[in-house]
Amino acid sequence: MDDEFDVIVVGAGPAGSAAALAARRAGARVLLLDRADFPRDKACGDGVAAHALDVLAELGVADAVAGYPPLPALRLVGPGGAEVARELPRPAYTVPRKVFDARLVAAAVRAGALLRRHTVRRVELRDDRVVLDGALAARALVGADGAGSVVRRALGHPVNPDRHLALAIRGYAPALPGPPEQLIVTSGARWPAYAWSFPIGDGQANVGYGEVLRGEPLSRAHLLDRLAALLPATDPTAVTELRAHHLPLSTHRPAPGRGRAVLAGDALSLINPFTGEGIFYALLSGALAGVAAAGPPGRAADRYAAALRRRLGTHLRHSSVAAWLARHRRIVDAAVRAARRDDRVYATVVELGLGDGRLDARTLAMIGVGLSART
Repeated sequence: MDDEFDVIVVGAGPAGSAAALAARRAGARVLLLDRADFPRDKACGDGVAAHALDVLAELGVADAVAGYPPLPALRLVGPGGAEVARELPRPAYTVPRKVFDARLVAAAVRAGALLRRHTVRRVELRDDRVVLDGALAARALVGADGAGSVVRRALGHPVNPDRHLALAIRGYAPALPGPPEQLIVTSGARWPAYAWSFPIGDGQANVGYGEVLRGEPLSRAHLLDRLAALLPATDPTAVTELRAHHLPLSTHRPAPGRGRAVLAGDALSLINPFTGEGIFYALLSGALAGVAAAGPPGRAADRYAAALRRRLGTHLRHSSVAAWLARHRRIVDAAVRAARRDDRVYATVVELGLGDGRLDARTLAMIGVGLSART
């Protein structure tokens, strides 16, 4: 072998950088691989919720959103037109992934991880080590290489099927007038689907549209048409840097790993099925994966699966239930109306969609009242 390490992390996005940081903090020798040089663009909504910053603080990263103004509020429009706009329990941020990811990679390198540009093509899971492309070896492997994960395929898991996979297009456009807030406009015609506009703070906003795949091809023209329909104040000719990407939803997750190899972030289908949020999941799962991979050899997957269950298991079950309920547009509109009437319901919806929150009896009861009032 050319090189041997304690942990190799494939993919240097938020999940991979968090894994590298956590493994280094545990004392492991870490190789961080990515097929691109940084800074590099990544198709994403660029939204960074407060929950993500909590994970970064635990990893010793304090400057990930420096220079970007907080977004104090979220406006949500339901598929039937119901609308709520309230202050977030804690502000969010919009930081282009070209900046955000480069900052996390730099933090991992400062912590002692070795960063190397390398496209992984072959993964061998041996009894005593993991070998990549016949040249790189480690005691444990973290696959944080996104929706098209090579490591995931090596573990025998196909990509998510339709109804558990979304397609979105993202671009940048002049920010909408008015106070700074995150805007999500859901689609009554194509639900489950929504458009978004997240102001960055420099006069521009990250804008986009995505919908769950349901067995029919979605063209670029269709995605742009729907974006224009849901965000009519955004001039489609002014949208730049358009890129499409897949979102593997957490309603269809593979096993989190096997033996010495584990998956994190998009590679583990950790995308919130209701909001499409993935950065918090990526950072948290990456940190847990890094700790598990840095431990005694051979049982990384077992340790990681147990840590995921403790930290996210209940939330993921609740978010899957919420996604199942949200297939019915009337329920979504009732939830939006309930959130408009009650700040505690609003906080529950936000925590469920942007962090690790759970459904509660009060929220379900308020939604039920809203449904009864409309029947």
